Amino acid sequence: MKRLARKWRLAVGSGMATIVLGTVLWGVGLSSDAQPAGDYQTIRGFEVPEFDRDNRLRSKLFGDFARILPSGLVDITNMRIEFFDDDRRVEMRVHAETCLYDRVTRNAESETRVRIARENMIITGEGFRWNAEDGQFDIFEDAKVVLKGALRSVEKGGFE
Repeated sequence: MKRLARKWRLAVGSGMATIVLGTVLWGVGLSSDAQPAGDYQTIRGFEVPEFDRDNRLRSKLFGDFARILPSGLVDITNMRIEFFDDDRRVEMRVHAETCLYDRVTRNAESETRVRIARENMIITGEGFRWNAEDGQFDIFEDAKVVLKGALRSVEKGGFE
């Protein structure tokens, strides 16, 4: 997998926002209190850390509840992801009410509200697709971006 620079891109147009967040390598295994339930297993209160090739923590996926479906997809309730910088500080948090995560392609998508929070901005919208390979989030509808400190920068004559 190629490594991308640690920068992101935001393009808003036609109600869709695209954010490139950098490379995050996702693991396949989920571990917690797994229980068989019909044609699928269920997991409650889980956390899945993801490390890069240099064994640095890059992200953690959290969920209150998940069903591992026969197709291999994981249906996650109250999904949260924390992304970490090289110093293991949280640089971004993502939250969605529900999400379908594909353990093979390492992609996720949802039709529910999504909130992405960084130190200097918050992005919200309705529905998303996340590609773990290139770290890209696509927000489908009602994408809104709030930049913290942007007004102060404009008042000073430009962006810092």
